[in-house]
Amino acid sequence: MINLQNTEVQYLLLFTILLILPKLLLRFQIPIGISSIFLGIGAGLGLGWFQGDDLLLMLSRLGITSLFLFAGFEVEFEELKQNWKELLGGVAQTMSITLVVAFVIHLFFSIGFRAATLIALGIMTPSTGFILNSLKNYGFSEGQEYWIRSKAISKEISAILLLFITLQSESLVNLGSSTLILVALSIFLPLSYKLFFKYIAPYAKDSEVGFLILTALICGVITKKIGTYYLVGAFLVGFIASEFKHFGKSEKSEEILKNLQMFFSFFIPFYFFKAGVGFTEDLFTLEGLYIGLAFLGIFIPLRIFNTYSNMKFFMQDFWPDRKEITVSLLPTLIFGLVMAQIAKERFQVPLEIISGLVIYTLVSSVIPAFIFKKVPPENY
Repeated sequence: MINLQNTEVQYLLLFTILLILPKLLLRFQIPIGISSIFLGIGAGLGLGWFQGDDLLLMLSRLGITSLFLFAGFEVEFEELKQNWKELLGGVAQTMSITLVVAFVIHLFFSIGFRAATLIALGIMTPSTGFILNSLKNYGFSEGQEYWIRSKAISKEISAILLLFITLQSESLVNLGSSTLILVALSIFLPLSYKLFFKYIAPYAKDSEVGFLILTALICGVITKKIGTYYLVGAFLVGFIASEFKHFGKSEKSEEILKNLQMFFSFFIPFYFFKAGVGFTEDLFTLEGLYIGLAFLGIFIPLRIFNTYSNMKFFMQDFWPDRKEITVSLLPTLIFGLVMAQIAKERFQVPLEIISGLVIYTLVSSVIPAFIFKKVPPENY
């Protein structure tokens, strides 16, 4: 008889179910991240498995760092510079609204402004990696994909900057020392890439992806240790790498990008599963449900209005594509979960607010899957 309390059996079931079932559920319009979270809730609350599990923690770190490495790698300066006025206008408008939302949350819930800013970022920031990975599921035109990608990336860059300032603004000493560490990483990373190209790449064929993933994991841990989060360091690694000819501007760049996408697609379900395992019973309250529904009723229309008005003033040529672009930018799955975790652990935000943010995050992230028609899968 199989002993379900055996750790090896639990790991075998974890890998078997998590790597197959979420993909099967895609046919019912359920994103992999959402199904993985609920599988984690079932394993954690239902079975009591994987609580404080170190292997699951490492797998989840690989998932989140590789995802934000991919998001940073997708940044193309030439594209951003080409339409900087339109993108800057959208970013400035979104960041202004985010700060206003933070102030309202600060007053309404009587929590600190820094904590309120995290909640506002979780509400307003599109999750670029999740969105980019989902675009292939819909039959969008190149122009629509371009603006979805550009707006998501530009908003995430500004949100990461605001996140860094928020987390380190407790004192000028913290802000100054953390900024110096990021500057040091920004100087060290190009040097490490050059050394890699000179001494490793010529003798280790196809080692680029492994090197980037290892570097993103190390930098993610460093930025986590200084009080920000994994995503800051991992995004920085991809952001800087995208400007190197060998990584982002050569014939191998498409292959590297494809391999990165395959890697994070394999590991990111473990991040969502880990998030689900971390859910506790006290997160599931009626008050949390009411707050989540209020967030959805207020902020989904606000975000739609924000993008519509931005396109009306700055992107009139793409006004006919407003629905595709706007709805595609609604998912906040990664940023929402990350902000909820930080707000809970570092700022002791009341659980009903965390619960409301999680509900908002889950629902907002499935909206595109139910509105847009999926492209039929390729025949095998």
